[in-house]
Order: sequence, then C-alpha cells, then structure tokens
Amino acid sequence: MKTQSDEIFLLDDKQLNPLPARSMRTGLFGKTLEDALQTILQKYPQVIPGKQIDTVNEDPPRFALLRREMPIGGWSLDHLYTDQNGVLTLVETKLFQNPESRREVIGQIIEYASNAIDSWASGRARQYATEFWSQQGKELDEVLQEQLGPEIITDDLWNNVETNLKNGRIRLIIATDEMRPEIRRMIEYLNREMQNAEVLGLELKCYGEDEKATVLVPHLVGQTQDNIDRRRTTSGDITSWNPNKLREAYQDFSDQALGQKLLKVLDWALSNKIFQEARAKNPIFAIRGKNKLRIVSFSTSGNMYFCINEKHYLDGKKQRDQLLNEIKSMRLLDQDLDPQEILSGRNLNLSLSELKQDEFDKLLNILKNYCV
Repeated sequence: MKTQSDEIFLLDDKQLNPLPARSMRTGLFGKTLEDALQTILQKYPQVIPGKQIDTVNEDPPRFALLRREMPIGGWSLDHLYTDQNGVLTLVETKLFQNPESRREVIGQIIEYASNAIDSWASGRARQYATEFWSQQGKELDEVLQEQLGPEIITDDLWNNVETNLKNGRIRLIIATDEMRPEIRRMIEYLNREMQNAEVLGLELKCYGEDEKATVLVPHLVGQTQDNIDRRRTTSGDITSWNPNKLREAYQDFSDQALGQKLLKVLDWALSNKIFQEARAKNPIFAIRGKNKLRIVSFSTSGNMYFCINEKHYLDGKKQRDQLLNEIKSMRLLDQDLDPQEILSGRNLNLSLSELKQDEFDKLLNILKNYCV
C-alpha cells in the first residue's frame, strides 16, 4: 500500500484522485536518471522554482539556459543558466546511489564556483553561450528574450553578469530525484555560511500513471528567509525602470541639464509609443524600432547604446545600414565602423549631455523615421 509520501492528489469535481510517484530510472525522459534530469532541465528551465528561491520578490528569478556541458577549469558543468538579473546559475545533476558520489558532488560544484570568474568573465560566458545556441540553429539574444521576457536588454544583462561574477554573486544548484539527508545538511550549512553565492538543492519528482502526461514537482532545499534578506541587503536590487521610476530618478539628478534631456527623450518615446522598459541597477530605458525590438538605449550617464544586430530592424540589414549612415553623418559613430565586426552594438561617440540642442533635435528626428 502506498504511503502519502509516494503520491500527490488531484481534486477533480470533488473527487480526490491519487497520482503515484514515477521513477525516472524506468526510462522516463531518458535512459538513465542523469540523462532524464539533464533533458528536462535543458528543455524546461522553468522547472527551477524561482519563487522558492526568493519567496517575497514580486519578480522572482526566471531562468534561461546559456549552455549545456559548459566548459570550466578543464571540466564541464551540466548546465549554466542566467536569471533576468544576470546572476549565473550552475546546475549539476548527480545520482546519489552511494555515499562517495554524494560527497563528491558538493566538492565538485564548489570547485566549479571557484573557477567561474577565470573561466567565464570578460565575455567568455557569452561567447560559449552564443556557440551553443548557434549549434542549435538559434540566436542567443532571441533565446534570452524568449525565456526571460521581451523587456530584457541583452547587453545590459551581460553587463550585470560581469558585475555579479566579479562580486562572486552566483547560484549553485545540485539537482536530483531524491535529496538525501546528509546532502541536505551540507547544502543548508553552505548556503547559511556563504556571503554572496547561494548553494541550493533541487529535488524533482515525477507523478502520474499516464505515459503521455506527467506531473513534475520541484522542491528546493537549503533556502531560508534569513538568507534571502541578507543577500538582498548586500547585493543591491535590480530594478525594472518604468516611466514613473525614471521620472523620479531624472528629477533628482545633480546634472539637471542631463536630467532634462533624458526626460525629454522619455516623453518623446512615450508619446510615440516606442518606449521599452529595461532592468538594471541604475536608470535605463530603450526605444523600439518598427520591428518592435530595441534599437537605442539611454543610460543614467547619458550614454546612448546603438543596436547593430540587423534582426532588430524591419527591413534587416538594409534599414540598419541606412540608419547607421545617418548616425555616422552626425559624427556619433566612427566613419570606418564595420557592422559585420560587431557582435551586438556600440556606444555612440557623444553622450546626451554633449549634444547641442540642434543636434539633439536632429537625432530624435532621425530615430523617429525608424521607429514610428
């Protein structure tokens, strides 16, 4: 007879229907447990329960897979993800059939963490991820916006990745179908003692009798509210910069002239319905082109980031190059700049604060032709 721990229940029209546990070892999703777990985690990053990681956040972590079999320090990590705040999340899946393997996985994932900055900083994580998704026939930027949301500005996301790596802010997850007590204790201890990095366990169980429909139940191990609160106060929050928050920030600028210009661009973008919200620690927003994708973003320093990826333009390369030439004519980009040599985009040569009023007006008129 099954115990309550062996099943979950589906309440359907006042009828309580038990769904029995199913072992991944029977071949569900893969030939072995590790193969099954790795397949699920690759195809469905949302099974990593962000709301269990940060229980009080209105926008808890959401995950996008950067690469499977991610190179690091002479080894390879099973999966590397990023969340919408640019926190890299390392996931290692392991069978826990004997005490030796259970001990090894703790040391292994800590060793990965100690090599993360040397292996992935200075754009290397982005390069590895780009290569992986290119092999799958997809663009990395499209994957990130698909899995994290269309409001994600990928260049800002990668800047956050670099900052978090430098500060040792990463997340380590050990995934299994059954979390043993001794592993749970080690995870809880490490997560309590580590200042910036999180160490968590993910227990993923399967339920149901129908071969075509399976209930996946993720359960997180190692998190406490004290840990959540402590890390939030030390790391600084990533903010979604909606128009109201931007106005408040710009009105408080010590450089009032820059603040006024940013407010004018914001009002212009809103009136033309081309405003795109962005996420970062400091105020930032973007404007969308006719393809509904970002073409220029404006940072708190007044820097303007011009997107060179041709897929962001309605007519592709032709329209991108036309806008590029008009911006070059204003001396905002170098004349010899070759868009084929640039991965994503480039900061314009002058900031908003350096533009004269007639140059400022001309820039907005040029951009309007490609946005509205």
